[in-house]
Amino acid sequence: MNAPPSPTFSNCPIPTSRAICSREMSPKIPGAPPCAGTSCNRIDLLPSVHAASAWVAWLSLVVAVCWFGVALPAPLRFSVCVTVAVAGFRGLRAFVLLRGPRAVRAIEWNEEGTLSVCLGATLAPFPADLAQGSFRLGLRFWVLRFNTPVGPRSVLVEEGRHSPWAFRRLSRCLNGQLRRASGRSRRPAVTMPPKV
Repeated sequence: MNAPPSPTFSNCPIPTSRAICSREMSPKIPGAPPCAGTSCNRIDLLPSVHAASAWVAWLSLVVAVCWFGVALPAPLRFSVCVTVAVAGFRGLRAFVLLRGPRAVRAIEWNEEGTLSVCLGATLAPFPADLAQGSFRLGLRFWVLRFNTPVGPRSVLVEEGRHSPWAFRRLSRCLNGQLRRASGRSRRPAVTMPPKV
């Protein structure tokens, strides 16, 4: 039941409480995360175009150095270049472009820090542990290695391709995992003595 009408809103045809709670008066905030809490402890990964471009440029440079900078017979140089290119493009496909059955397509975690990864086009979930060699590359990238029941899997996560909220939640979880793995606890708070 509504309170008696206020003199300020006396000419309003809709009761004040209904007007404030209506969909027109409370639109969804653009860019707001779709949900909050533990149900959002998942990030669906997207390929990194910047990293793929850098990977291809680096791979082209390595192949050029192998071809022009090594004093070997041409057939041997050709086989070295093909081997490097095939290995590089296989890594690019799964690690950066997230293609194929070995690609990590999503990461899920809970409040205790237990991780699981969804692999391949079927998004089959597998329990996972963060492996040695995982690290944050600057502020925008995570290079992640997971141990799963189907073998080790790696993935590159770029901040710019994902929701900032999801990336921050993932970073918080991964930082906690890395601290626990290294035996470090959370940094102590800086306290200042009272002034006398």
